[in-house]
Amino acid sequence: MPRLSLWNPRKGNDYKFIDKMVKAHFEHGGTSLLVHKYLGSQDTTDPNYDPTKPAIQDLLFMENRDRKYDDNIYDLRGVYTVSDQDMDLSQFGMFLGNDQIIFTMSINDMVEKMGRKLMTGDVIELPHMREDLLLDEDAPAVNQYWVVQDASKAAEGFDPGWWPHIWRVRCKQLQDTQEYSDILGTGEEADDLKNLLSTYNKELQINDAIVEEAQENVPGKYWDYRTNNLQYAPEGQHPKDVDMATVASGTRFPSNPAENSYFLRTDYNPNRLFQYQGIKWYKIEDSDGGWEVGNHLHHKFINNDGVVKLEDGTTIAGKVNLSKAVKPKVD
Repeated sequence: MPRLSLWNPRKGNDYKFIDKMVKAHFEHGGTSLLVHKYLGSQDTTDPNYDPTKPAIQDLLFMENRDRKYDDNIYDLRGVYTVSDQDMDLSQFGMFLGNDQIIFTMSINDMVEKMGRKLMTGDVIELPHMREDLLLDEDAPAVNQYWVVQDASKAAEGFDPGWWPHIWRVRCKQLQDTQEYSDILGTGEEADDLKNLLSTYNKELQINDAIVEEAQENVPGKYWDYRTNNLQYAPEGQHPKDVDMATVASGTRFPSNPAENSYFLRTDYNPNRLFQYQGIKWYKIEDSDGGWEVGNHLHHKFINNDGVVKLEDGTTIAGKVNLSKAVKPKVD
């Protein structure tokens, strides 16, 4: 009597029957998964491409931030559990309690359509989560995008003969980062997905508006935004006998200047400080044009070169690394 065994080293008729049923399950009951296939960090069609010498963009962190994606989109069928978007307030801040999704799909159907299994870096687009009821009626509808974080064979996908049929991928929602510029675009075109899925352009507009207002309120490095007068110069940046709060300024030199008097020409870019000696105006220095806050409190705090005297008489540097600020002591 031959030995009974469910294991068969060959994928026989039993395997094919079960795989056909698994594929039918996903075809009939699964949703559409539009897959953007990850090709790698380099363009392999480039004539200068050398697979033996892969380019590394960031040598410090040893990583490549650019990703290349296939122009073709692959339509797979998959299943996942739909859940509510609840906020988790048990920690500091506010987080999504379910910021990841686990998809399952047929292995053979996936390989037949894509040429390989889903892997980390692939992007899945969900058409059934298309947001077409936006507040702006003229805004185009957009789908949800998810990025594969890891992939493996699903435990529930093994048949009685120990052959796997189901592929399991864990995904997180796609964020607007450099890695996905092939999919989202650069934002320079009006119809780029980057302009629809992220607040990239709005944040740039807000930042430009802040800088514009700051430059208007504090037009120069030595400008006091509170009184709109020139500030006293920090030590070492101007001659010590110059009181910048009293220096006259304008676009023309005065007709009858006093000996050794100073005058700030505002029509120069950057502004230039002169001193009258004899019968000539001599250049003292130029403003570097660097923009910073009107007062120098921040500058002095960050670049603090002073020393601090403790109660026991010891002195320490005013600027201390965070790791050395508090040292452990033996009780």
